[in-house]
Amino acid sequence: MDTQHNVPNVQVNINISTNLPQYNTLNFINGWVYLNGGYNGLIAYRVNLDDIMVFDRQAPYNIIDDCRIMVDSNNTTIAVDTCSGSQWLLLDGQVIKGPATYPLKAYQTTYDGTNLFINN
Repeated sequence: MDTQHNVPNVQVNINISTNLPQYNTLNFINGWVYLNGGYNGLIAYRVNLDDIMVFDRQAPYNIIDDCRIMVDSNNTTIAVDTCSGSQWLLLDGQVIKGPATYPLKAYQTTYDGTNLFINN
């Protein structure tokens, strides 16, 4: 299995407060929100009490197609590329259905219980 992404690198340095109404869903496990930033937008996903993962929304399959991943409306632990049908687990970004072979591009996060810091 490939472990490297092919999504172009862009500088990310974002701080958000989960106390703000637009980020309230991040206060709950399996909560998520779309954010501006990254190469083609970001998805922040609450994994557990201590961790929030953040992934680029650019599908890492056929970058040239500029396809964005979306959270599956039937299963919020899965992100879907509607162009290729590929799927990834939002708990860790790993591919669960191809044709994609690359995981989602993840960004570094620090969460202090209120503030989420996202960078690379």
